[in-house]
This record gives sequence, structure tokens and C-alpha cells, in this order.
Amino acid sequence: MKALAIPLALLLLGGACGRKSRPVAPELVRPRAPATLAASSTPEGVRLTWLRPLQYSGGQTMHDLDRFLVERAPGEGAAPTFARVATVVLEDRFRFRKERRLDWLDHDVKPGDRYLYRVIAVTRDGSRSKPAGPIAIRYEAKGAP
Repeated sequence: MKALAIPLALLLLGGACGRKSRPVAPELVRPRAPATLAASSTPEGVRLTWLRPLQYSGGQTMHDLDRFLVERAPGEGAAPTFARVATVVLEDRFRFRKERRLDWLDHDVKPGDRYLYRVIAVTRDGSRSKPAGPIAIRYEAKGAP
């Protein structure tokens, strides 16, 4: 019995090895919202640009950013209803130097119509940032053939 108790005690005590940290509230490990969301009219459509967040909302450096959700709503009316129009997957997740500025082009727009856009950052585990935006634009096909 004594021979069994000593290895069992070592196993229990040895299992506590490793670095432990205090629990972190979920709202502190979601990504910060993308910064400097801007929209412009091009002959091909509405171009959105934004800066990727580098930190979680709690201030820690983020290493698991995965994608961005682009949402659009009609620009007219009192209460906009946003719908996802694109998922921008990060191609540089595993590179040492990551692109800071990102962009996306919405081809499905009509000249003269107003649109609202917002962008949400998403980590690999699905944690979402607060939306960047909304930003409004009236599409004008400048220089279109």
C-alpha cells in the first residue's frame, strides 16, 4: 500500500507543474476593432480600406487574428440592417511581417445608391471585435467606361 501511495503522491504533485496565470475575462481577449475604416468610389466599385488590429481589447499583443467580416446595409432609412457581403481571410497569418493595411472591393453596387459598411475582426477561435464603422458612401462610378 505504501509503495502505491508514494508514486500516486508524486503524480499528483508533479501534475501541478507548469506556468499558470490568472483567468482573463472574455471581453479582454477579443480583438480590438479595425482602425481607420475608409470608403472610396472607384470605376470598379466601392473600395474599403482599414488597418488590422495588433492587440486584444485588454492590451495584449494578438497573434491569432484570422479574418475580417465585411457587412453592408442600404444607406437610406432609419435603422440599417447589416448583412455579410464578404469574408476577408488573412493570407499572411504565418509570415513574420504582416500587412498592416487591408482592402476589399465591393463590385455589387449601383451608381447613385448609398451604402453603409462596417468591418469586424475575428480570431481563429471565433472571437469577434466590435465593428469598425459604420461608414457611409454614395457610389459614383468615376472614370467608368
